[in-house]
Order: sequence, then C-alpha cells, then structure tokens
Amino acid sequence: MTDVRTLAEQLLLWSRITSVVTGSADERLLERIARVPVKKSRATRSLGAYISRGAEPVCIRLQFAQEQDQLKDTLLHEIAHACDHLSQLPGRPYRRAHGPSWRNWAAALGVAPERCGQSEQLAKLHRQRLKLVGICQTCGTEFRRVRRLNRRRRYTHPSCGGLVIPI
Repeated sequence: MTDVRTLAEQLLLWSRITSVVTGSADERLLERIARVPVKKSRATRSLGAYISRGAEPVCIRLQFAQEQDQLKDTLLHEIAHACDHLSQLPGRPYRRAHGPSWRNWAAALGVAPERCGQSEQLAKLHRQRLKLVGICQTCGTEFRRVRRLNRRRRYTHPSCGGLVIPI
C-alpha cells in the first residue's frame, strides 16, 4: 500500500496534479489528496475506484494489471473524484460521482471525462479466472463465472428455461 503522492511521483504525474489542484480555492486540498492511500484491487471488471466513507476519503483502489498508460489515466480519473469530493462537498458524503463538477476536474487533469475505461490485459485476466460453476440440466450449456453459484438458490437457464445445476 502507498499513497497518492508516492504513486503519482513514480508515474511522473505529480507535477500535473500539483498544477491543477494548486489553482483551487482550498489550499489544503493538495495536501489532503496526497495522503489518500492507494490499495491494490483484485477486481477484474473495474480499473479503479475512489472509496469514501461519509465526509472522508478512505482510499483509491487500482488494478495494477492494466497497461501502464491506462494505469496513469485511471489514477488521474480517481484523483478527479477525490478533488470533486473534497472541494465540492466538505464535510458531506460523496454523491454524483460523474457529474459536471467531476467532469471539470477530469478535463483539468487531462483525462477523458468518461465513466468506464477498457484494458485488454485486465479482460484477459478476467477470462483466465472464469471457472465452470454450473450446467443446464436441459440443454447442457456450461456457465462460467469468477465466483461460484449460491447452492441454496435455484437458477434457470434464460434461453431454454432448464434448471442449472451448480457444480
């Protein structure tokens, strides 16, 4: 685990973040963002996430298996969330995650104000993690997921209506 400043310096992004955040009204914003912890994520469908609890940022989760350029964009995307939260809603929980204020921060940091990014390496990792979790009793279709099916629940195959037997 590291913090935003340390990782941003390693990725040669700290000067960009400093120049954008220093221009904001709150002079302590840069200091607060620099201390936000960055944790490794195990998710294979999400590149990153800004986590807050109430008024305080908890951490930024990043999936480090993505491409280097994509990792930089993802970090800046999540920092835009932190900037938006800490500048617009001091003392309150973070809500409208991809609203106009966040889009302004994202544009200022030089990342596309889009909700979802794509990573071929992460998609490949996700495909490798898929395992057989069930078979349709009627047509024999195999179901593959990262997590197993709940054994206490009944599943039906949407295509044929057959019962899916968990493995």
